[in-house]
Amino acid sequence: MVDEKELKWQVDLKEDLESTSIKEAGEEENSPIPIVAATVSIKDDTSLPTLTFRFWVLGTLFTCLGAALSEFYYFRANGPTFSILFVQLASFGLGKLMASVLPKGILNPGPFNVKEHVLIAVAANSGGFSAYATDILAIQDLFYGQSIGFLGGFLLLISTQMMGYGMAGFLRKYLVRPAAMIWPSNLVNVSLYNTLHGDASVTRDKLRIFAISFSCLFVWQFLPQYIFPFLSSLAVLCWINPFSQTLVNFGSSANGLGMLTFSLDWNAVTYTGPLFTPWWAQVNFYSGLLVASWILAPIFYYNNVWMAQTFPLMSTHTFDKTGHRYNQTSIIDPATGGFDQVAYDNYSPVFMSTFFATSYFFSLASFAAAVSHVAFFNGREIVQRFRQSREEEVEDIHTKMMKVYPEIPNWWYAICFLSTIIVAMILCYIYPIHLPWWGLLLAVFLAVIMVLPIGVIQAVSTSQVGLNVITEMVCGYALPGRPIANVTFKCYGYMAMAQCLALVSDLKLGHYMKIPPRSMFISQVWGTFVGAIVNYWVMKIIIDSKRPFLDGTMEDPAGQWVGFNSEIFNSASIIWGLIGPSRMFGPSSMYSPIMFGFLAGAVLPVFVWLLHRKFPNRGFNLVNFSIIFMGASALPGAYTNFIIVGFIASFLSQFYFYRYKREKWAKYNYVLAAAFDSATQICTMVIFFVFNMNNITFPSLFGNDPVSAEKCYGPPDS
Repeated sequence: MVDEKELKWQVDLKEDLESTSIKEAGEEENSPIPIVAATVSIKDDTSLPTLTFRFWVLGTLFTCLGAALSEFYYFRANGPTFSILFVQLASFGLGKLMASVLPKGILNPGPFNVKEHVLIAVAANSGGFSAYATDILAIQDLFYGQSIGFLGGFLLLISTQMMGYGMAGFLRKYLVRPAAMIWPSNLVNVSLYNTLHGDASVTRDKLRIFAISFSCLFVWQFLPQYIFPFLSSLAVLCWINPFSQTLVNFGSSANGLGMLTFSLDWNAVTYTGPLFTPWWAQVNFYSGLLVASWILAPIFYYNNVWMAQTFPLMSTHTFDKTGHRYNQTSIIDPATGGFDQVAYDNYSPVFMSTFFATSYFFSLASFAAAVSHVAFFNGREIVQRFRQSREEEVEDIHTKMMKVYPEIPNWWYAICFLSTIIVAMILCYIYPIHLPWWGLLLAVFLAVIMVLPIGVIQAVSTSQVGLNVITEMVCGYALPGRPIANVTFKCYGYMAMAQCLALVSDLKLGHYMKIPPRSMFISQVWGTFVGAIVNYWVMKIIIDSKRPFLDGTMEDPAGQWVGFNSEIFNSASIIWGLIGPSRMFGPSSMYSPIMFGFLAGAVLPVFVWLLHRKFPNRGFNLVNFSIIFMGASALPGAYTNFIIVGFIASFLSQFYFYRYKREKWAKYNYVLAAAFDSATQICTMVIFFVFNMNNITFPSLFGNDPVSAEKCYGPPDS
């Protein structure tokens, strides 16, 4: 499921930027949707160039940077997501600079304009993240001893990322053109672009604050990340006795619950997006997180629920009956690449740490709660707006204005869709993926039938219901014993839907900003293409240089190269694919109660909705069990050093300053968020490529020695 917290904050941001939105006085016609009429301009300059030299340079630059940073952080313990707000601010400054220094002509067609600015950010947002399919490539290399090479890896990345683009064209009629399909998250970007390309004095002030904040935090981050890693995890309980298992369980950030653990590393502070996620969403998230980790986890562990004390408290690995790491390759038939029942019977069932098992319960509950919450709280509005969207004769001003630009031909979409399916089928048969043709088509079919209803929900409520849980479960029952087939099925089914809606959302942004649809499509495809190449290149560098830490044969002394994401993805391939849900969660399994997560998630939002109907002014509408369960399922899978500092930062930004210093908050909060996140990311990359890759270590002293590491994180394998 797409992170609902990140989408919700954007609606909140709109309210603060609305005062700077472009509003045209004296116009008789405007959007029938008040929030759109207040935010989106009804004027357009059709002469503005779009796919300029500046777009190709800056779009490629920020896509490469985002793809590299995101892939880099995929293997680390803490890490922020790549900030598109940083791209929007930095590309604005660089675009203005290029317009002032480049010679006039093809390289410089005039002032840096808002349309090419939007396209730069769209390209970076399309490819500037870790593609979902890199999970498959990583676990094949690290845990299954397979490599499909650059060509196979690149084609897998491209086909999974672009298949959904081919579906987007057939949804324009329902999700882009109708005024009722507002896509609230795009209104934030519209307001920001209007702000940046509006009052020059306001823009200069924000860029100055950005530059100062970026520089200060960039310098600071060398302390916790390179010079004194001790500062990244101040585990107070571990200081008392780092070899007390009880204190490690409660206080360690790597192997425990993070109680009384603080961090001076922005990588940890920014884990939950404290500067841009609204306070109500943070309260929901932390409520679930703290109940699951600081209340339920100790109760389950010390009562030995599901053999809890046989396994490490916070592990995301799978284990055998002796408590050792599960040797998944020993139960795979080399001839078929599938499950070997005889070897499994002779070896061991699969076990999980109890905390990891309960996180699956909460993950299933979060999926069901998202559907239930949206249905009850937004169902009537969604149905009403979808009915409005079917009224062909009603066209708002923005749809009329967009008719001046040539539409994307349907054959562009058709070629994209069919070619990626053909590539996917070839991949499944040439490489050791073991997904039959009908399995691939089933995954795509699930995406096709679900994309419109999920798209309508997202266009109205900003919430996107993900298909990752459902797809791996469907494949687990349809193709048991095939781990790589399972994760590939999940990737194609989930990403076809998600990427389709990503393009649809961008087309709606272009609809608001009056950007030619063909330019929007080209920028999206270009960003995806470039991002896939960079993703693969960075992934190979990191795996080759950090393999002992990532495959579990060694512990990283600094506690950062842990590969939590690939561990979790690998465990999912074993649980849902190799063993299968019928064995893992069937009636005879001790883990069968986990499947009741669906029921809990479906039912609990109903009670909240009933309370809201009974007491409409008591704030029950702010209780969101999907986010609560999301917080409950966040651990294990990240270091716990973010819990206290992240909550404090969120309280200061989203409660105190938002409520009592609103003017300064609206002016600087999101600028600081972009500056801090981007400074941290770039500093980490500099440390890795300049110092770590060249084996340049800082002299040993207190704060970066093994004793300090144990006081930070607790002893290895505790």
